[in-house]
Amino acid sequence: AAAEEQRVLFLGNSFSFVSGGVWTQYKTIAEACIPGLHVTTTFKGQGAETLHEAGNDPATVSQVRGGGYDILVLQDQSELAEEGYDEVKKVFAPEAARHNALLGLYQTWATPPADGDNLTDGTLLRKQYYDDLAKISRQVGAQVVVARAGEAFFEVLRLNGFDWEFPGYRNLLAGDYDHPSQLGMNLVAWVMVLSFNAKRFSPPGCDPDRVATIPGQSDEDKHTYARIACELAGVCSKTPAATLPPLCGDAAKLQGEWVRKRRLSQVECQQEKKLGNVAADCTYMERWVVSGTEVKQLARGVEKSHSLRVSNYGPKLCFVKLLPEFSYVRKVTPTKVMFNDCKVWTRKDHQDESLEDECWCVEGNKWKDYEDDTCAAYEPGQPKHGEQFCENTGEARISMFRLLRAKETC
Repeated sequence: AAAEEQRVLFLGNSFSFVSGGVWTQYKTIAEACIPGLHVTTTFKGQGAETLHEAGNDPATVSQVRGGGYDILVLQDQSELAEEGYDEVKKVFAPEAARHNALLGLYQTWATPPADGDNLTDGTLLRKQYYDDLAKISRQVGAQVVVARAGEAFFEVLRLNGFDWEFPGYRNLLAGDYDHPSQLGMNLVAWVMVLSFNAKRFSPPGCDPDRVATIPGQSDEDKHTYARIACELAGVCSKTPAATLPPLCGDAAKLQGEWVRKRRLSQVECQQEKKLGNVAADCTYMERWVVSGTEVKQLARGVEKSHSLRVSNYGPKLCFVKLLPEFSYVRKVTPTKVMFNDCKVWTRKDHQDESLEDECWCVEGNKWKDYEDDTCAAYEPGQPKHGEQFCENTGEARISMFRLLRAKETC
């Protein structure tokens, strides 16, 4: 029997063409998962190009209007630099509908360079944007599917304790911690194959053993990517969250409520006094509530969510990391917990022992900034005493990507 032909036109930028191109891995996975399928791919785009630019580029519009594809894949600029609603509504979606092609939307992901530590909000922002594009496309008669690659990246992040420094997540990204590595592109391709071809699959989706493992990928990684793709495509049911193992020593000792006495700058103090959020001496109590690996920070009427990354290597070796601060627990006593970024929490039952902006730092006597100045330069009356120098960093490292700052050690 003749092979079934599937023609895919990809429009995008570097998030589509780096690491060998998403189309390369899409073709490999699709042909392995769907017997008898032959995929031909075409790519049009350039670095940093937005859908707005693509929809106003005569060559791109001509290619889209010319047809010759069964799936039209759209990928917007990763930081959503400008909205592509009009171009999708007026050009891409109507043309896909006219050619009876599926419109596939390639959802990108939140990254540390673009979104800082808050990858949750960055993921939700992109999810909403691509869902809005899908809604607009359906309104003009297009068949549309979102390949939820951004949500797939976030699921891998969740499986790695929401710690983007951890290799299980970090290895999805290239050296700039923004673009996809070959592993990251593999995850994207799995999501696309299951999403764009969902009607061809039934649970449990595609058997990962049919697909070749790429360099640097473990068999476990490949099975995880296939499972995530199947779930996000709606082919497979969501896997229940795994039961967390018992907490190790320091993590168990962290459970409960802690406080940290803080002082505001004069400007902040005047503002907060009007709201009644601080004491007359411009201090306030910051509360930290630890339950399992979930951490809540409550201060001045605002609640923020944090988490613990617990790496348990047995009864004598356990690392506890506070996220998204990326600071490790160095020591826990009955009344204090000390982090390697110098912060100190005090057990709530002993809050009278909490000192103002209390610091404990094993690097304090060794720290030097990038100009080789010690903490002496930051003392009152010295050249670097002032808030404008507080963020200066040196060589002392808190974690893989975090350096100790002057305000934390001096």
